[in-house]
Amino acid sequence: MNRTSTLLILLVGAASLCVAAERGGSASGADERRASQADRLPLTPVAEAFEPLRLREVRPEGWLRAQLLRDLVSGYHGHLDELLPVLRPEQNDYVSRAENKDCRLDEQGRSIPPAAERWWHAEMIGDWHDGLIRAAFLVDEPKSREKAEQYVKAMLRSQDSDGYIGIYPAGHRFHFRGPEGELWTQRCAFLGLLAYYEFTGRKDVLDAVQRAVKLTIRQYGPGASYFSNPNEDCGMSHGLMFLDVLEWLYRLTGDDEYRRAALSLYHDYDASKVVQNRDAQLARLSDPAIPLSGHGPDVMGFLRVPLWCYYLTGEQKYWTAWQNGVSKTERHLGVGGSPLSGQEEEIQKEPQNPDLPYEYCSTFYLLHSLTWAMQKTGEARYGDMFERTMLNAAQGARFADGKALTYYSADERLWVRQKPPEGLANGRFMYTAAVYPSCCHDSGARVLPYTISSLWMRSRDRERKADVEGLAATLYAPSRVTTKINGVEVSIVEKTGYPFSFDIEFVVTPQREVRFPLRLRVPAWSADPVVTAGDAAVTRDPRGYLVLEKKWKPGDTVDLRLRPAIQAQKAAGGLTAVSYGPLIYCLPVPEKAEIVQRFPEAEAAGMKGFFAYQFDPADLVAAKRPLALRGDRPGFGFAVTEEKGSDPQYPWDRSPLSLRGAMIGAGGKAENVVLAPMGCTILRRTFFPTLKEPDRR
Repeated sequence: MNRTSTLLILLVGAASLCVAAERGGSASGADERRASQADRLPLTPVAEAFEPLRLREVRPEGWLRAQLLRDLVSGYHGHLDELLPVLRPEQNDYVSRAENKDCRLDEQGRSIPPAAERWWHAEMIGDWHDGLIRAAFLVDEPKSREKAEQYVKAMLRSQDSDGYIGIYPAGHRFHFRGPEGELWTQRCAFLGLLAYYEFTGRKDVLDAVQRAVKLTIRQYGPGASYFSNPNEDCGMSHGLMFLDVLEWLYRLTGDDEYRRAALSLYHDYDASKVVQNRDAQLARLSDPAIPLSGHGPDVMGFLRVPLWCYYLTGEQKYWTAWQNGVSKTERHLGVGGSPLSGQEEEIQKEPQNPDLPYEYCSTFYLLHSLTWAMQKTGEARYGDMFERTMLNAAQGARFADGKALTYYSADERLWVRQKPPEGLANGRFMYTAAVYPSCCHDSGARVLPYTISSLWMRSRDRERKADVEGLAATLYAPSRVTTKINGVEVSIVEKTGYPFSFDIEFVVTPQREVRFPLRLRVPAWSADPVVTAGDAAVTRDPRGYLVLEKKWKPGDTVDLRLRPAIQAQKAAGGLTAVSYGPLIYCLPVPEKAEIVQRFPEAEAAGMKGFFAYQFDPADLVAAKRPLALRGDRPGFGFAVTEEKGSDPQYPWDRSPLSLRGAMIGAGGKAENVVLAPMGCTILRRTFFPTLKEPDRR
């Protein structure tokens, strides 16, 4: 149920959140007055367009299931704990709290952790298990399921009598004067536990998370700021994304304490003078001219915070902040859909070069924010953005077989080296089965599971007199959704090879006849799609969806044909990339691989094929030869070609589609080339000048 849709004008309770006995003290009069004024603001929640389905209600099929299963069975995703010792059960910070056993107190009673970045292990453990739990249940892979069960059991066993789940010993929690990561690491742990609850329905897991979260949020409020730690590192800034947990719990329970805590936490962050990453503060978001410049994962994650605040309150300032945040983000995106960051993890200030790298965590957190945007606004364009990022930048930064991923990727690259012949050195350019810290590998393990859970959402048509439930296909991929609509269990199987095929069949099977609207996203790159749906009434939703409505009966089918065309994607410096549907097509550069790291402990245990690699072009002169697009021909003269020998279960190993044609080479001579999707390449050329062919008369 969408809790915000049932709320009328609300007043935030004036009662302050109690401060735990560990900290002690009381709020100052000025703090109380500011809190009281903020709490008296009238709030008019806005109805969200769609509702997320429970995780267990959407399942992958076809290539999506095959790839996720292979990732777990023979890829790094299912074995990262065996490749990276810090992820092993005996190193679990949440259980042992070994990393922070030497905390001390300052003269004001605030905790000082023993060293900076002691929260890193907890982040890695929580995030990897979040992806593992989701993937294990989505494809029912037994070994991964067992690891998930053991993790959840250990986490529940670690919970203290007061409800605490976290990485700090008693007497050293919540209030710090040193780099600590308290809210961030709890967020990383609780997301996996909530995912486990949604797949299993185990109420004891939900109850454990609620006890822990309520303990934490009651530490903060009037006179008890979280974002005022004078010696913060980025761990404190990361803590704003504790809102992910609050949003999920509010959606599950409707408990208003989570809503009030979310608004209070953002107000605290917004007022802070010491947080490292300020791009999401309202003063900066209110000015569209201020470019993004902070830590990429934070900036992309924080993007969704003002969006939720708008739907919680109806206050226009949050909507303006969200819109400005999206506009700023779009200025920083490469053609593959990820925010460019150069040699560091900060979002690159303009102007940008088309071959700038980007961090995988920034890619993932942008995808997570776009999921919220699809769900809350119902606007199809966010689905377009999601697919562009996921199917290009995210897929193009990993091996198709899941054996390795690169921390830093780029839309175009001729080398994957720690010290390339050209450009700056960066040890994180390698493709590797594991790296410390594993944040980007953890993000890579979550992309497919998060994508699967975003394929379908529940819609509500509130413009009518009745609140009419329906389903919305927000993203396209082979999948199956099973849920109740208007009290009737409905299953829809989506049969497609998308994004390598643009014919999509939906087979609708309700337990009994039931009327509801089925929404199908119309991508901006598609001309008017062709839809066949029997006697269904077909209309267009102004947000970008076809709406098919009828009384559905078992065996009903819908056939959707999207109509892509070869299109130009403009890049910096007057260069151009080529797209077809949601995919960016590149010129693959033949490469030669060099193994630069092995994992001997894993090899001794029988794990095969896990290495770290560098790549060079097989022929550097050929890789850098002059090439230009034929600008005077439709589609640059390329033809879409079906390739023989591609396995439909593993299309990223060898693409079923290519673009074949000629480009203008040295001396104006035509050169035949074959372009492949970015996600099917390692080394690639993506950007080209556009020229007219010379007059040969």
